[in-house]
Amino acid sequence: MEQETDGAVGVESENVGADEEEAAVITALLSSYKEALADNNDGKIAEIEASLKSIEDAKFLLEDKVASLSNDLSVERDRLIRISADFDNFRKRTEREWLNLVSNAQGEVVENLLAVLDNFERAKSQIKVETEGEERVTNSYQSIYKQFVEILGSLGVIHVETVGKQFDPMSTGERSRE
Repeated sequence: MEQETDGAVGVESENVGADEEEAAVITALLSSYKEALADNNDGKIAEIEASLKSIEDAKFLLEDKVASLSNDLSVERDRLIRISADFDNFRKRTEREWLNLVSNAQGEVVENLLAVLDNFERAKSQIKVETEGEERVTNSYQSIYKQFVEILGSLGVIHVETVGKQFDPMSTGERSRE
């Protein structure tokens, strides 16, 4: 079974192999160093010490690079989180603004239609049915009025009794179908 790490396949087993190779090289260098010390071979000792020093320098360089990359990763991760949060806030704000816009537009339309409703009610009070033709016109008028009131009701407009009552802004009124 292959092991996955950050999308890379088999990286861990490759690192183990590389680590074992490096350990074998260092072990061989130390063994050669020990022999050079025993033989008092100053040239070989200096060469091995230079090799060990270059390995140590490479190690420090790699540690610095790992620390730098870890820091970069942390910075980018924080940046991604901030961008995601900013986008989520933008989405919510846009949705709220859209709902407010729709609500305001709907309120303006209803406000303009209320004047038409008032005129319907004034006309209704003026109608006097005397002939069969006038009765048909009145019935048609009543159907249109009823449909208009139902549409306003579906938009949340309710009938509030105001004649002879003190105004209460907290009252929701009563729904009525005329």
